[in-house]
Amino acid sequence: MVKVLIFDFDGLVFDTETYDLEAFQELYKKYKVDFPLEEWMNSIGSSLKFDPYEHLLVSCPEISRDDIRLERSNLYQELLEGKSPREGVEDYLKRAKQLGIKIALASSSTRSWIDYHMNKLGIISYFDYICTSDDVEKVKPEPDLYKKILRYFEISPKEAVVFEDSPNGSLASIRAEIPCVIVPNETTKFLKFDERVALCLNSKVDMTLDRILEVLSLNNTYVK
Repeated sequence: MVKVLIFDFDGLVFDTETYDLEAFQELYKKYKVDFPLEEWMNSIGSSLKFDPYEHLLVSCPEISRDDIRLERSNLYQELLEGKSPREGVEDYLKRAKQLGIKIALASSSTRSWIDYHMNKLGIISYFDYICTSDDVEKVKPEPDLYKKILRYFEISPKEAVVFEDSPNGSLASIRAEIPCVIVPNETTKFLKFDERVALCLNSKVDMTLDRILEVLSLNNTYVK
């Protein structure tokens, strides 16, 4: 049976990706500069491979990096106010606990970023293990985060299920040979995912955790 559920965080548990994108778009709009959307989208689910401030700084040399970082942070915090985890997330977490399944988190973000948001949302106590960019040399789409979690719980890839929202994240799961369930968000739903994902949902409320495990079992996706 499945022993561990592994969740991505940004965009999957909490839609930071959409809020972060909106904050940057508002910032660029203020200075009448086009936001480099394609580069941003390609970096989702991994470490940023481009500097999201660079284009703005080049276009507006009179402003400082510190000033626009503060502006962006203020915009982002405003967008976060009153927001909750994505729909269905807490239902999955609660049900996993009832079933005796361990819960882990694998994120390309830093531990400080994860701790801040998880404590703000009040859900950190659900997680038995958290693995972030602070713990590995390479983040997604490389499989290091997922392999480290497998080693921590001393389980095989087929004894885990990953929930992801981005192509980079799903590819990391596939490279670790762990069945991956995709639940894209408003930002990632237009991106192309690897055909090797085990299952794709529009929302976690589309299917209960029990049903997901049943479907994966019927498809012989994981060890019974």
